[in-house]
Amino acid sequence: MAAKIGILGESTVGTVGVTTTVYTVPADKASRIRVLWVVEAHSSTKYQFNVKIGSPGTENTIHIPAAATQDMWTGINAQATPDPALSFTSDNIGVQIEADQVYLTTNTNQPQMWWITPLPHDYYLATGDTVQIHVAEALPTDFLFQVHGVEDDA
Repeated sequence: MAAKIGILGESTVGTVGVTTTVYTVPADKASRIRVLWVVEAHSSTKYQFNVKIGSPGTENTIHIPAAATQDMWTGINAQATPDPALSFTSDNIGVQIEADQVYLTTNTNQPQMWWITPLPHDYYLATGDTVQIHVAEALPTDFLFQVHGVEDDA
């Protein structure tokens, strides 16, 4: 069967304290994936964002706690020091955390600059492996989580 490439799984829905499976590698397949997420924080409650990639049990691969108002995204944040100032530079890619930065559903009059892109780290998964998210303490105002990659015969 032909390989599959693109967004292999995504979620915008979460429940506090419940693990959500976003992607499962199908039978007789293997995958190379990258993850992307953006979280618009609630103004008054902190949260914890956990990602489980290919874990055989309930182990977290990525764990990031954030305070109230601290938005979080994978990608690049504009930097004040390059020439020209406020440029997006590839050496700054990673998990960005900044208060009141991201407004996911606002399309106009948004002064902040941000660029959402997958983390530049590959994960190799086998049949039955999963990518899961778990939000603890409180749900953020809004979020998007995606699994990008290639799925092919194992």
